[in-house]
Amino acid sequence: MLPTFPKAQKILDEAWNKQMFEWKNKVFPIHLHPPIHQILEGKTTDFQREDRQIRPLEMKRHSVETSHSIADGKGMTLHTFNEKAKEVGEAWGKKFFQTTLGVVEEAVKETGNEIKIKKGELKQEDVLQMFETVQQNFDEFGNPTGQLVCGSEFAEELKKREAEWRNDPAFMAKLEEQKRRKKAEFDEREACRRLVE
Repeated sequence: MLPTFPKAQKILDEAWNKQMFEWKNKVFPIHLHPPIHQILEGKTTDFQREDRQIRPLEMKRHSVETSHSIADGKGMTLHTFNEKAKEVGEAWGKKFFQTTLGVVEEAVKETGNEIKIKKGELKQEDVLQMFETVQQNFDEFGNPTGQLVCGSEFAEELKKREAEWRNDPAFMAKLEEQKRRKKAEFDEREACRRLVE
């Protein structure tokens, strides 16, 4: 029987987790992660939507694997160890993204809030419609807390258009009016929530 080295194993496990989570968070940043409600027992649960409809929560197991050949009789070098942690972390982050975006896309289609924009044809009306269809939350200073998650090509087009549209007073006035309206909706929701509490 081979000897065990628990202290060394603990150090390796901690180093592995640290590396893996760092790479996972580079692909799927922690601030994008949806809130988690831990399920302590059982394999099924459900949730109630805002319209009071009760839906089952589909729970699927996701896994990420890696392997290292020891056919040559050698163990892992520190470089290989770090590369494997990176490989698992990145794959895990991609799984998180795919799962989260899949759920969001399903909800968007179901609610009818889907907006189709052809590549290179982003208009001011599209941006206003995007912000109109979402429920906005605000911080204590009155700034919106929502985030727009999109692909890199769309992000580049959005940045380019934003630079142009910032100089358009009519568009900026529409955005400000929309923000004011969304803030009033948020204030009303918060007031109702506090009444219930």
